[in-house]
Amino acid sequence: MANKKGTSKPAKAKIVKCAFQVAVENTEEVKNGFRVGKQAIKNADRNKVDVAESKKFQGSLDIDRQVKTLYPMDPRWDYALSYADKIYYFEIHPAETSEIDKVVSKVKWLKNWLKTKADEINKLPKAEHPYIWIQSGRYAILPTSKDKMKLSVSGIVTTNKLSLK
Repeated sequence: MANKKGTSKPAKAKIVKCAFQVAVENTEEVKNGFRVGKQAIKNADRNKVDVAESKKFQGSLDIDRQVKTLYPMDPRWDYALSYADKIYYFEIHPAETSEIDKVVSKVKWLKNWLKTKADEINKLPKAEHPYIWIQSGRYAILPTSKDKMKLSVSGIVTTNKLSLK
């Protein structure tokens, strides 16, 4: 488009929203929670997430912070993020056998919340292992314990860091 002097102005770049951002913005309980990159993740937790290609990191959501006042007594899940058009749900929590039931309760809450309150987010493609428990300290879960089986049955994988390639 030419201005008064007859020179062309560069066209403004249109911001394209990723599917995750659109889904979050269309989910009433978290509609203001989408952040680009790691910005929704608390500073103390950001070092628990590594991405190989920052261009593939679409954004993050602090589920816990967004819904805390709505569900103050519920076992809320921490975060969701979108990387390479796949959704990852992760919880940063002490990784001890005594905490397994708590984290299993949290993932049950998350799955129910996604189904009943966040259907658009729930419909997005998930990672192969979408429910991730990231240890906040030492790891003290016996790999052969029956409690460890509870995690597998619930679809939860454990790690010390979420590394996305």
